[in-house]
Amino acid sequence: MKLKLNPILTNESRLKMRNWRTFVLVAVYLTILGGLGIMFFATNYWSFQYGGVDLAQIGRNLFVFLSIIQFLMIYFIVPGFTSNSITYERERQTFDLLVCTQLTPMKIISGKLLAALNNVVLLIFASLPIYGLVFLLGGVTLGELVKLVLIYLYTAFVYGGYYTFISSKFKKSQPAVIISYVISLMFLGLTMIIASIIAVLFQARNLPLPFPYILLLNPGSMAEFLYPEVREFFNSISGGKYPFSGVFQGVKFWMLSGGINIVLSGLCLYWASREVNPLRQSKRSG
Repeated sequence: MKLKLNPILTNESRLKMRNWRTFVLVAVYLTILGGLGIMFFATNYWSFQYGGVDLAQIGRNLFVFLSIIQFLMIYFIVPGFTSNSITYERERQTFDLLVCTQLTPMKIISGKLLAALNNVVLLIFASLPIYGLVFLLGGVTLGELVKLVLIYLYTAFVYGGYYTFISSKFKKSQPAVIISYVISLMFLGLTMIIASIIAVLFQARNLPLPFPYILLLNPGSMAEFLYPEVREFFNSISGGKYPFSGVFQGVKFWMLSGGINIVLSGLCLYWASREVNPLRQSKRSG
């Protein structure tokens, strides 16, 4: 039995693998990530020579450093790949040909999303050998590396769904890309700033801290899945309301955040499929 793949994913994957830009992207990405990792290791190894830390602690610190750097790189690469996935077809005047195929609107959207993120997935798995140095030093388990990869894939596909929807609403790539990066900054930075300001204001008035629901949209909330010690931060910023009790006892913050974002991303893909439906008349921005 042949495995039936989305034809959009198959076609664009072949084109990208034949393009020299893909290999340049991988080389530059690994050079930056590996170079930063080597510099961090060199700095910590100097402390090891003077008895400040042991090799296992260096390995642990290197793993945390690489995970944060790579997360930020992936998070800000995703809007660049997905926010022009639909607008690019409109600019090339091939959008009408695409919607006239036998593919359903949802297959078109899912195919464009998967095709836009295949390079991101390639970057994630191409970076795994860099973590070999971490395992040589110790302090990290294989399970933690698997969790890290799952967080990267979750971030790419869930937030990529948001930006694919934005791409479906515009006719030009430039406004779609700009708005996507603005939204990505809002998810990552503005939610944290708002939660911090609210906490400071309530503490200044000696009022009980409200639960920071806005952080559920922050992609950094998934860090608790890999680093359980992050829950102490949620506990402090919520005034002791976390971990949950009562009906939600046992539910982790990352579970709630992940579930909400998966649902919202799925709705965005559904709305995007409606935007590319040729039978639906609608006004588009851009």
